[in-house]
Amino acid sequence: AVVSTQSTGEEKDAKAWIAEVLGAAGKKSAGGVSSQDLTKCRNMTRDVMATLLCDALRIVSNQMENLKATEEEMQHVIDQTADQSIQLGDELEQLKAKSAVEVVDLQREVVNLQRELLAAKNQQLDDLRASVLESVGDTVKAEMKSYSSAVQRTCNASANNLKSANLKSVVKKVVEEKDRSTSFMIFGLQEEQNEKVGEKVGELLLELNLKPQIEACRIGTSNSDAAQGRPVKVSVGSCSTVMEILSKAKFLKDTERYNKVF
Repeated sequence: AVVSTQSTGEEKDAKAWIAEVLGAAGKKSAGGVSSQDLTKCRNMTRDVMATLLCDALRIVSNQMENLKATEEEMQHVIDQTADQSIQLGDELEQLKAKSAVEVVDLQREVVNLQRELLAAKNQQLDDLRASVLESVGDTVKAEMKSYSSAVQRTCNASANNLKSANLKSVVKKVVEEKDRSTSFMIFGLQEEQNEKVGEKVGELLLELNLKPQIEACRIGTSNSDAAQGRPVKVSVGSCSTVMEILSKAKFLKDTERYNKVF
C-alpha cells in the first residue's frame, strides 16, 4: 500500500515536470521537443535548467526505488506461492498414499465378502443336494416296491392263465410276424424251366447296387401259359434290408431288363 501511494505521488510529480518542460519549450508532446527549443526559450535560465534537472533526478531516483521495492514484494509473493505449492504437493501425495491404503482395504474386504458368500452358496447347494437325494431315494424305493408287487401279481396271473395251446399260438404268431417283416414279394420276374430263383433274384438286386444274403422261392402252382411267371417270395436277414430294397425298387422301371418287374 505504501509503494502504491508513493508511485501515485511520483506519477503526479512526473506529469507536472513534463508539463512544465513542454510549456517552456512551447510543445504539446515530448516527442517534438529538441535541445534547441529549450535553449531558445527566454525563461530557460541556468537556474531553471538546474532546477528541472534536479527534479528529474529526484523523480527517476524515486521511481527506481519504487521498482526495487515492487520487485522485492513480487519475489516475496513468488516465494510464498512456491512454498504453498510444495506444501500442497506434499498434502496431495499424503492423500494419494492414504487413498491407496483405503482402496487396498476395501478390495480386501470385498474379497472376504465374496468368499463368505461363496461358502454360503456352497452350503445351500450341499443342503439342497442332500435333501433331493433323500427325497428321490425314498420315492424310488416306494416306486420299486410298488412295481415289484405289480410285476409279481402279473406274472402269477399269466402263469395261471397261460396254457400250452396258448403258448403255441403265441410262438406261431411271433414267427409269422418276423417272417413278414423280413420278406417281400417280386412280381413280373420271368419264369424258366430248371431256373435257379435265388441267382435270378440276386442279379435283379445287383441292378439296384444291393447284394444281401437272400432265400427265394416261387409261390403257387406252376403254369406254363403264364406270361410273367409266378410271384417270388424273398427272405432276408432283417427288416431294415427289406426297407432298403423296397425304397430302391422304383428304379427298376428305368432298366431295360427289369422295367416290368415290381
